[in-house]
Amino acid sequence: MTLVLRWEATGVISALFPVLDTDISLTPAGQQGTLLAPAGSYRAPLGGLGAGLDKAILNRVATATIRALLRNVADTLASPGSTAARQAGPLSGPAPQPYIEPAMPS
Repeated sequence: MTLVLRWEATGVISALFPVLDTDISLTPAGQQGTLLAPAGSYRAPLGGLGAGLDKAILNRVATATIRALLRNVADTLASPGSTAARQAGPLSGPAPQPYIEPAMPS
């Protein structure tokens, strides 16, 4: 199964945030495991200035964000009923709302 995901800020200040386009493949791994494999890219915000900042530090932020997203997907797959408790965790501010569209079968 593959999930197609675009994560993009909206509104007046959306240009200050990167855009993520990725496919997340879910593949059986053993009797009770699933392998999550992202394949995609993101565009740094702010054009050329953002590209320079990305090389300096933003790529680390993007990597940490993608890892957190994959952890949340994995946790939800492992324990679907605990999603509400996890969302009420220590994150500050509103949680991003990614749009996830299931890939069409080939």
